[in-house]
Amino acid sequence: MRSRKAVRCTRCRYSMTVCMCDELAAWPVRTRVHVVAHYIELHKTTNTSRLAVRALAGASIHGRGHPDRREHGPVPEGHRLVLYPSERSRLLTAADARDDLVLVVPDGTWTQAGRIARRDPAAVGAEHVRLPDLGPSRYALRSTEREGAVSTIEAIARALGILEGHEVEAHLLGVFDEFVRRALRRRAGHDGPSAPSSGTSTGS
Repeated sequence: MRSRKAVRCTRCRYSMTVCMCDELAAWPVRTRVHVVAHYIELHKTTNTSRLAVRALAGASIHGRGHPDRREHGPVPEGHRLVLYPSERSRLLTAADARDDLVLVVPDGTWTQAGRIARRDPAAVGAEHVRLPDLGPSRYALRSTEREGAVSTIEAIARALGILEGHEVEAHLLGVFDEFVRRALRRRAGHDGPSAPSSGTSTGS
């Protein structure tokens, strides 16, 4: 995962030994997920928001924060909620589900995500919502000292589980677990073909 020489998929930008593009079917969801990611985060091989967007129908992602680019992404049309635990946020509930719901998800470090939640056009004017306690993250590729912090795809999975049910949450977490398994296998030097684990759900 860390090698700059690794051949990357042109679609998902992950290493070819980790790429799941040929196996993923975009899961149909009522909620439109719109990720706004700091440009540095998008270049990381451990980023999970790109994986989440490929695994969900209608999902989109936009990078921001590049010092040489001042443009912003389009403001998604619909009823926007920002998934960010700010001081003014409230708990996300099943009652928030609606046909025109757009879930705006900031992606980056805590500081970067906070700036996105406050300043990005997709987030400005939208209500902030937070998740219930998620427990420890299952992300074995990255570590954090912030209590309760989870990867972006885990947060999206829990949010959609609340809004749309357990099936889509299990789908995303299955995709995530397989991604982590392949990445760990590559880190250990096993770059050959990797058979999917029996407990992974990568289809719709």
